[in-house]
Amino acid sequence: MGMPGHAAFIKNDGTVFAHVHPSGSVPMAALELANPSAPMDHSMHHMDMALPPEVVFPYGFPTPGNYRVIVQMKHGGVIETGIFDAAVE
Repeated sequence: MGMPGHAAFIKNDGTVFAHVHPSGSVPMAALELANPSAPMDHSMHHMDMALPPEVVFPYGFPTPGNYRVIVQMKHGGVIETGIFDAAVE
């Protein structure tokens, strides 16, 4: 993973799914679907840049309900996964 992490927000009834990167960057797969003829630059994938100690996943829940949030972060060279449930009112 060439970034600090990513997160998925999934509503229990299956009506909402969002894949979010820190600072609101767009997932490459979504970008490729939106513009399939654009050349993709993958040169940043294997950079040895220091990862920040904190990240933010900007997301606004579109409707109230119960959500599962799945977060993957890179920490000490190891990718770790956390799963959280959120009740949005």
